[in-house]
Amino acid sequence: MTQKISYEDAFPTFKRRCTELFEANLLLEARADTLERQLSAALEENARLTQADQGTAEAGPCGGPDLAAVPPYPGEADS
Repeated sequence: MTQKISYEDAFPTFKRRCTELFEANLLLEARADTLERQLSAALEENARLTQADQGTAEAGPCGGPDLAAVPPYPGEADS
């Protein structure tokens, strides 16, 4: 089943649809750019936190002694 339509009749619909697709594509590209910037910032933050974590691991544990490893005071174990 073939239908024929004149170019003059089809052009407004074609132009409208092209505009819709262009705008949708533009929005998708803008969203992709935003996500790329967010990803870049997250990767930089991750690298910064990883470096900071490695720096504290090399400096030794922080937060004080491991109290479970400390022997009780004399007399506490007897009570």
